[in-house]
Amino acid sequence: MTLDKISNTTVGVVLSRKKAEYKTSKSIKYEIFNLKIYEDRKSGSKIEYEQFISNEDLSEYTAKKGDLLFRLAVPLKVIEVDEELEGKLISNQYVIIKVNKKKYNQHFLKWFLEGKELEHQLEKYLVGTAVRTIPVIKIREIRIPEISLNKQVELAKIIECWNRQKRCFNELVIKKEKYYNSVINKLINGGNK
Repeated sequence: MTLDKISNTTVGVVLSRKKAEYKTSKSIKYEIFNLKIYEDRKSGSKIEYEQFISNEDLSEYTAKKGDLLFRLAVPLKVIEVDEELEGKLISNQYVIIKVNKKKYNQHFLKWFLEGKELEHQLEKYLVGTAVRTIPVIKIREIRIPEISLNKQVELAKIIECWNRQKRCFNELVIKKEKYYNSVINKLINGGNK
């Protein structure tokens, strides 16, 4: 089975073609999705998304909760749209994947799309030298394993449990690093006074 059989895939908007030359009463303001800002905000940063004004309705290019965003440039990345990303305008650097939830679980699909098997499927289709990208048609042709929806849901629970454990381990490593750095700095700068 291919990705286009279980989802609608839409390329994001070419921003330069839709930017308003002049702001009018019909102009619509959007926030543009930016991966770096999104990841920084997940880490606690308060950076704001860039604003974009268009005189056209671009709602078909905005993220909806449960969609998957597939980055077309290397490193390939899949982002599941959450509350924070909902309504953000998606540029043509991404494909918006709207999963048919009656056929496939988006959490399991995200995991599959980030996996090594997919990396091997797509390796031969990457084009470009400076910025390697994948053609959109090849995204739609990705071969997806045929697994029952119940099994996908079970696998998604296991994947989420493992992801929570990894987050906990990473947080523990960060806290331990801060602790040991402070101990070392105290010993270097003041000894045991």
